[in-house]
Amino acid sequence: MRLIDLVVQNLWQRRARSLLTCLGIALAVATTLALVGFSSGLERSTVEAYEGREIDVIIARSGVTQRLTSSLDEHIGEIVRQIQGVRAVNPSQTDMVSFGEGSLVGVPVHGWPAAGFAMQTLSIASGRRLQPKDHDCVMLGQSLAATLNKTVGDEIEIELHKFRVVGIYAGLNVYDNMTAVTLLPDLQALMDRPGQVTEFQLTLDKQVARDKYAVDNIRKQIESLHDEQGRRLGLAAMPARQFVEGSTEAGLARGMAWGTSILALLIGSFGLLNTMLMSVLERVQEIGILKALGWRTIGIAKMILLEALTLSLLGAIIGAAAGIVLMRVLSTTSLLGGLLEPNLSPTTIAAGVAMALCIGALGGLYPAIRAAKLSVVEALRYE
Repeated sequence: MRLIDLVVQNLWQRRARSLLTCLGIALAVATTLALVGFSSGLERSTVEAYEGREIDVIIARSGVTQRLTSSLDEHIGEIVRQIQGVRAVNPSQTDMVSFGEGSLVGVPVHGWPAAGFAMQTLSIASGRRLQPKDHDCVMLGQSLAATLNKTVGDEIEIELHKFRVVGIYAGLNVYDNMTAVTLLPDLQALMDRPGQVTEFQLTLDKQVARDKYAVDNIRKQIESLHDEQGRRLGLAAMPARQFVEGSTEAGLARGMAWGTSILALLIGSFGLLNTMLMSVLERVQEIGILKALGWRTIGIAKMILLEALTLSLLGAIIGAAAGIVLMRVLSTTSLLGGLLEPNLSPTTIAAGVAMALCIGALGGLYPAIRAAKLSVVEALRYE
């Protein structure tokens, strides 16, 4: 009988226990894929939103890793605009706000100038873009408008202040579709931050944007800017991807996702360890007979380890499928709808499967060693 046939037979003889162990591993893998997929998807969507608007460089307060706590004087944009190679500067304020008496909280709202290039990149689905005279007006992403059941001309309450919807836009991705845009002065007044912005978004001349050294030179010029008293303005200029990936929000999301996932996988490995150890104890005489028939120690260890890896692989396959379904379900909920993309990258799925196989190796190693070390005489006398 081939080794693989013996492995399958052993697992089938204890199919109830094998199934429960597979489901435990599958739950750990599904949790890993959902959490890591959510954090990476949110990060990827934010980067896509920046890059889709042809933003080459972002300026924020130096030393501030939380995007929303960055605070810069609006007049700095005029200084940056004079740097050779900078094509346009878009002052931007972003805040997380609540809509309609707290029924929807944590929604990103951008404050942009009506004539800024970011406003011009919005793809209008209905209504129109904001104009300089549109005081207390707002544009909504399609998913946000659907969630709030609002259309052009309706009134909406943001942080207990009334705004009129003048346009609905098709966002660059599901995250962007769940945002809102208002005029910069209105958002500054609403959040009590007059003359302040959280960041400046820059587009560079096309020839400059393609030259890494030219971009780095512009970044250095920005970071070395001084005020009238000769003090450095304390600016940090970064490409969009570096800005998003280096933020505290992204780091916390990644850390919590992987931390929770590792804990779930460790629990799964202990469950597998218990299953395989019980299997070895139940088959002491069987192992003794195999050794008496000439099976080598390494063969016994390989059999037990292969059983553990088989359970892990089956659990990984089930978990991967469940993780994809879970992502799709979560993406339709009112809490996460529009913030979570219902797809997983091949890299994330591969990482989940690899971690499941690590569970199999860790959970099966000790039982395999124990089985391999059994004495033939003691095994045949075991009751």
